[in-house]
Amino acid sequence: MFQNKIAYWAKEKGVKYKYLAKECGVSVQTFSSWVNNKTQPDLKQSFILVRILGIKIDDLVEEEEE
Repeated sequence: MFQNKIAYWAKEKGVKYKYLAKECGVSVQTFSSWVNNKTQPDLKQSFILVRILGIKIDDLVEEEEE
């Protein structure tokens, strides 16, 4: 899932949720709702996340093969 990838990449890159939330212009609670599968970031916020995390947009949104 999209949100699980946010958590994965944040941990992998050692970036705190608080920093990512600030850079995306949202509260930590909103960011937490992304990670907990309650809501999703918009397109602009998604591109901010991939820029900060140094990944491709595909790394964030592609579904994993089962």
